[in-house]
Amino acid sequence: MHPRAKAQRIEMLIGVLGFFTAVAFIETVVLELRGKEALRSALVLLGFVVLLGLAIRWRRRVWRGDA
Repeated sequence: MHPRAKAQRIEMLIGVLGFFTAVAFIETVVLELRGKEALRSALVLLGFVVLLGLAIRWRRRVWRGDA
């Protein structure tokens, strides 16, 4: 697979993860402000943040040609 094509697929993954990370963040904030349990939402948010960070690191490695 051409490196640019691989990078574009990773960029699409970053976009999807970024969207769901933002949604999870908003949900967590709303639950906290309403005084409801937000532990599960916060853990989901943490998972999305970790996955997003890993995808960004992967994208940087592909862009440099290390992967």
